[in-house]
Amino acid sequence: MVDSADIFQQLDLYRIRSNQIETRSKLRKGENEVDALRDQIDKMALINQALYDLLKKHVGITDEELRRKVRELDVSDGVEDGRLRSEPLECPKCGAVVTAGALKCYSCGATIAPSRPFNA
Repeated sequence: MVDSADIFQQLDLYRIRSNQIETRSKLRKGENEVDALRDQIDKMALINQALYDLLKKHVGITDEELRRKVRELDVSDGVEDGRLRSEPLECPKCGAVVTAGALKCYSCGATIAPSRPFNA
């Protein structure tokens, strides 16, 4: 004879195994996304270094000038933290708050001009 407690225990084990499989799948997806982001960062670092080398060679920009500019940009958002943050914007058409970097207002669809050229 099958005990009802055994049936509930088997159902719980099935749910746990199912959740475990789903969690592993999400973990693999997250790991893949992290790997893709690392690849993008590596490419951006390579491009930035190439651009800086060209600027040094053809324009004569010094390492100290670059350090000063980086610090200037870093503190421009009010916090010296090695990041360039943008505050949320206000839609010029409807006044809704728009996430920095958004190209359109989520409320009315108006085009938003980026606060910096590389925010687009």
